[in-house]
Amino acid sequence: MKKTFLFFLVIVAFSARINAQPEQGEPILRVYSNFYKGLSKSDPGTAFEVRRVYLGYKGKINENFSTEVKLDIGSPEDLSQYSLIRRYAYFKTAALKYQKDRLTIHAGLFDMLQYDIQESIWGYRYLYKSFMDEQKFGPSADIGFGMEYEVNDFIQTDLIFSNGEGYKNLQTDDAFKTGIGLTLHPLQQITLRLYYDFIHKEQYQTTLATFLSYNADKYRISIEYNKMWNNSFVMNHNLIGTSFYGTYIINEQWEVFARYDRLVSNLDPNAEIPWNLNSDGSAIISGIQYKFDKNIKLALNYRDWYSYAGNGTDKSYLFLNLEFRL
Repeated sequence: MKKTFLFFLVIVAFSARINAQPEQGEPILRVYSNFYKGLSKSDPGTAFEVRRVYLGYKGKINENFSTEVKLDIGSPEDLSQYSLIRRYAYFKTAALKYQKDRLTIHAGLFDMLQYDIQESIWGYRYLYKSFMDEQKFGPSADIGFGMEYEVNDFIQTDLIFSNGEGYKNLQTDDAFKTGIGLTLHPLQQITLRLYYDFIHKEQYQTTLATFLSYNADKYRISIEYNKMWNNSFVMNHNLIGTSFYGTYIINEQWEVFARYDRLVSNLDPNAEIPWNLNSDGSAIISGIQYKFDKNIKLALNYRDWYSYAGNGTDKSYLFLNLEFRL
């Protein structure tokens, strides 16, 4: 079924390209690099890293259609000491977008709408992912269809129908994820976001995400509450995550930020400790950012992880992160 689905996407993209010449386009280059110093006994190391590179191209096909292709080049997910010297490239996006009036439709491999708003308001993706991305509450990009519709200036809705496995695991099973989102702006400074999705394999895995943010001229404050039921399709394996973050803008170049994350798992009825206790814990990220211009950012920041397991490992680091882009 998914092979047919992929073939259909190719036909859609090809038909949109017929009799159309690209109107305009631009290359994509984004680099995340850092220097860090471990402050804990568990990891006292020091290193320079290039954690991620995005390369691609985006452009308009005609008045309503545009396309974007982007490669994600970064370290693999395994933790071996040899893995960091290699780099793996994935298609992060290979998408066709249709936009007319208040309607936007995405097709292909595209950035998920699940937490786009949270990530944009957090604003420091180059040094730390947004909560749901960091804790694997859902893939940041996936293959499928997405639709956004602005009912008016105060209400926006979105719908996705996707593979559910993310852009690194494009399996050809028949399990699909369906997600529904609602974004409200009751006042110009306030953003309220509600999102729910589900996917079925051995069990139904469902996710609820709520988000509230207040954005003023000099500062922004946000809170997230997220819950996933039947994580990895295992009954009664639930996760609850909260994230608080804020930024104070000193001037056009300087701003300070802070964030607190907390991840906890439930107690399985047949167990004595939470099922995910070894990964439960809390994190603090705080620092100061300097913008050379809109395309070059530098941030000095502290971050740590406090494990809730008695035999867990606590970690703390001092980072200097750099982002530059075209």
